[in-house]
Amino acid sequence: MERRNFIISTFLQACVNGLLMGGFYSLMGMGQNIIFGVMKIVNFCHGEMLMVGMYLTFILYTYFGIDPYLAVPLVAVIMFCAGVVIQHTMITPSLGTKSFTNLLFLTVGLGLLLSNGALVLFGSEYRYIRTAYSQTYIPLGPVTIALFAFLKYTTIGKQIRAVSQNPVGAEVVGIEVKKIYVLTYGLGIALAGTAGALLTQFYTIFPTAGASFGFRALIVVVVVGLGSIPGAFLAGIFLGLLETMSALFISPSYSDLIVFVTFIVILVVRQTTIARRK
Repeated sequence: MERRNFIISTFLQACVNGLLMGGFYSLMGMGQNIIFGVMKIVNFCHGEMLMVGMYLTFILYTYFGIDPYLAVPLVAVIMFCAGVVIQHTMITPSLGTKSFTNLLFLTVGLGLLLSNGALVLFGSEYRYIRTAYSQTYIPLGPVTIALFAFLKYTTIGKQIRAVSQNPVGAEVVGIEVKKIYVLTYGLGIALAGTAGALLTQFYTIFPTAGASFGFRALIVVVVVGLGSIPGAFLAGIFLGLLETMSALFISPSYSDLIVFVTFIVILVVRQTTIARRK
C-alpha cells in the first residue's frame, strides 16, 4: 500500500513539474513564434534574453527589495524596451540585406555578448532568489489567454497578424510594417524576460542559464509551426511532460536525448509531409 502511494505521489509530482517547466517552454516558444512568424527570422539569442530577465529580477530583489513577482511587469517593460532598441539599431539594418547569414551571426553574436557580459559582471557563481513562496506552482495559462486575445482582438494585434501573413499587402493597406517589426521583436523579448523573471523562483541564475530554454523554444516553433499561440502553449506543455516523464520512467540522464530525438523525428516527418504535398 505504501509503495503504491509512493508511486502515485511520485507520478503526480512529475506531472506537476512537467506542467511547470512546460509553461516556461511555452512562454519562450510563444515569443520565438511571434518573432519568427512575423519577421521570418530565428532569434538565436532568445535564451540569453531569458537569462537577462533572470538577472534583472535578481538585481531588483537584492538591491531594491522588490518582490520577484511584483518585478515581473517591470522586467517585461524593460525587456520590451531593450527589444525595441535592438530591433531598431541592429535587426532592421540586417533585414535590409535580406541575408539569413547576417541575421544568424548577428543573433548568435548578441547571445554570446550577453552571456559573456553576464559572466564578467556577475561571475560564474550560481545566484538564488528564495522567498516564502519559492517552488510554488505558477498558473501561466492566463498569460497565453491574454496574448491570444491581444493578437486576435486589438488593432495592433490584427496588424501583427496581417504582416505575418502578407507584409507587402499589409503595407499597401497602410500598415507601417517596420513599426510592426519593432513592436513584434519587443513583444517576443518581453515574453522571454517574463519567463526569466518567473523562473527565478525555481531555477538557479547563472550566465548560461538560458541556453537550454532557447533551444527548447526552437523545438516548440518546429513542432507547432508558425502563428499559433495556443499551439505553442500546448507544444511547450507537451515538451515539459515529455522531459519529466522520460526522466521518471527511463533515466534523468536520457531526458535531453529523448527530447532531441523527438525534435529530429518531428522535423523529418514535417519535411517529408511538405515534400509529398508538393
